[in-house]
Amino acid sequence: MNPWVILVVVIYPVLEWLTASWLASLIGWGAVILVVALLVIAGVAMMRRAGFAAARSLRPVQVDGTTVMPAATQEQLSATGREVGDAGTVFVAGLLVAVPGLITSTLGLLLLVPPVRRRVRTGVSRSLRRRAEAAGVVFDARSSTSTVQGSVLRDDAVADPADRPIRGEIVTGEVVRPDEGPQTP
Repeated sequence: MNPWVILVVVIYPVLEWLTASWLASLIGWGAVILVVALLVIAGVAMMRRAGFAAARSLRPVQVDGTTVMPAATQEQLSATGREVGDAGTVFVAGLLVAVPGLITSTLGLLLLVPPVRRRVRTGVSRSLRRRAEAAGVVFDARSSTSTVQGSVLRDDAVADPADRPIRGEIVTGEVVRPDEGPQTP
């Protein structure tokens, strides 16, 4: 049998019971039940708020009814990654607080401390990256994506300009990167 299963199924409930019994000897069982109930409610609220924060940071932009993502720099992508990572860590903290038990609630509340949250987020990110690279995913910092500012075109646009999803003039041309200069035939 896996040792983690033994830990979760046998040892964790015993530790929670001992912790609850110790706290009950100080404040009484009614107060312990009230504290645990309040922690469950607070944990659910934290999970909900973190979910909304993650969704808000990933929200695309609507242009004339067409969904587009705004042009993003590497700094903006990193900031978005940090926001989503923070929201995910707060979600896990809320989940730990929402699980009835004083030990898990304490661990969840510790995750709300910004330096602890930052270290956990960094550690999980590194671990996921190592696992992805071991599975064959290649991360190359030298590769880049060029984003061209302009209108969104759809291949299925109709001939009638009034029916196009994007209003305005469509210019056909060639994209030239500033570092490459013009191409001579």
